[in-house]
Amino acid sequence: MPMPRPLTSPRLSRRVFLGGLAGLGFTAWAPASRAQAVQATTADPLVGLDAAARARPVPFLDRIGWGASAQQLQDLARLGASAYLQQQLQMPAAPQLAPELAAQLAALPVNQPLEALIPPLVREQRRIRLARKAQGQGDAAETEAQLKALNRFKFALAQQAAAQQVLLALYAPNALQQRLSWFWLNHFNVFRGGEIGPMMADYCQRVIAPHALGRFRDLLRATMFSPQMLLYLNNAQNARGHVNENYAREVMELHTLGVGGGYTQADVTNLARALTGLGVDLQDMPVRVRPALRADLWQQGLVVFNPERHDPDPKTVLGSTLQGQGMEEIEEVITLLADHPATARHVSTQLAQSFVADQPPPGLVDAMVQRWQATGGSMAAVLHTLFTSPAFAASLAQPQFKDPMRYVLSALRASLGDAPVRNPMPVLFMLNRLGEPLFGRQTPDGYPLNTGAWDSPGQLTARFEVARQIGAGAPVLFGEPPPVLAQAAPQAENAAEMPAMQPAMAAVPGDKPPHHPPPDLARSAVFLAQQSQLGIATLRALAQADDRVRWNTLWLSSPEFMQA
Repeated sequence: MPMPRPLTSPRLSRRVFLGGLAGLGFTAWAPASRAQAVQATTADPLVGLDAAARARPVPFLDRIGWGASAQQLQDLARLGASAYLQQQLQMPAAPQLAPELAAQLAALPVNQPLEALIPPLVREQRRIRLARKAQGQGDAAETEAQLKALNRFKFALAQQAAAQQVLLALYAPNALQQRLSWFWLNHFNVFRGGEIGPMMADYCQRVIAPHALGRFRDLLRATMFSPQMLLYLNNAQNARGHVNENYAREVMELHTLGVGGGYTQADVTNLARALTGLGVDLQDMPVRVRPALRADLWQQGLVVFNPERHDPDPKTVLGSTLQGQGMEEIEEVITLLADHPATARHVSTQLAQSFVADQPPPGLVDAMVQRWQATGGSMAAVLHTLFTSPAFAASLAQPQFKDPMRYVLSALRASLGDAPVRNPMPVLFMLNRLGEPLFGRQTPDGYPLNTGAWDSPGQLTARFEVARQIGAGAPVLFGEPPPVLAQAAPQAENAAEMPAMQPAMAAVPGDKPPHHPPPDLARSAVFLAQQSQLGIATLRALAQADDRVRWNTLWLSSPEFMQA
């Protein structure tokens, strides 16, 4: 597509951009016609899906992954939507990455097993704090510096985990599994503060990802037995005689039954009592238990069930009297929560909100619930029901406004050429600026699912700046990564205590980003696949762009690109 005639102004200002958005009808765009939506719904749902995806391949790939890329568009055209979907549903949780990227991620210090990574950090922190207490005020500078260095290292580990998620979202072939893992990370939200930050790679890759397309019961159990969740929602402090209800309440309200799911305050209290004793040992110290209870002691990694801290008295949860003791009780409540009809409806509704519409059709949710109950909560089966439904096919013509994560990643996937991203840190800064930092939601409810939470004027202005950065080529993405992605552990008094930290993705001080010209998005596969769905106002605005950066910025910040 030839570039149009130049205009007099070489710079696209914020004022011109906002005026352009109004001209594009950004505040009141209309969905595709009802006839277009009806055409996607046929008697055979697979035929309807294939037809809808052929007509709108970019929205289809946006919905079931992190945005369309040239390679995905080729695969979709070759396989058809139903075969492409089936392939995505059957892909293994551990993606087959390019060898260079796989080695890069494997070398990150944060990917060590928690048992090797966390206890030395915790013991070193305790040593520093005890030394600070023992010192006089004038001698505290050294220990204060040691503590700051340790905190910087912990922060670096959390940043490594977030950067890894970005790289997987951009390059892993199992796009649906990656997108669904993000849904579950938000559903079972934990905040990266304190000791949890260094554990976030483990939470993503060993707790969530392996179960993203499996049985919900297994996923619920994995989160319940994760040190991240037990610390974040205070079950590590939940003990006989000192019951802490935080986790019990949130696992019912947010993770399983949902508000109005039929539970009572008594159920919350009794569930909390059933979970007493399930906690975390961050220092890898022997657990002291009386000989009579030693057989009931359970430990896996950093998670410990201590029978000394467990309430053994009878409990009734959701009308069922628990028959087991200790760990058996916990397994019983997992089954009660996972198999409850309210859980199937609550989670199916949230999935439909994420992949179809803020207000999903009740018939779609009913079909998902039925499939859940027929398959024992198989997420692959439930999602197959969702994606092959007439409602999903029709929704491709009725776009959703993308949240920041979907927006940034889809813009990058549409814009990246052959040069691999080496420094994902700018992507994390973009997400921070747009209000959706990875692992940054402090409250357990996760980031909002409704698209209306992300379309404020301030958000649109910030998105324009992100679009301009990506549209200009974002050369910093292709330069050497900063030291935070190769952060070695600070020197400990006892070097053998600290985990081995070999530099990964090492940076060369003073390196400048390589020259990376603005991409020619007017000729990109994603734009050409979306071009027929662009409105007249958007096409007119693009026709007035006099240089590549301006054109790229307008397309990436257009209503049609910001929604899919």
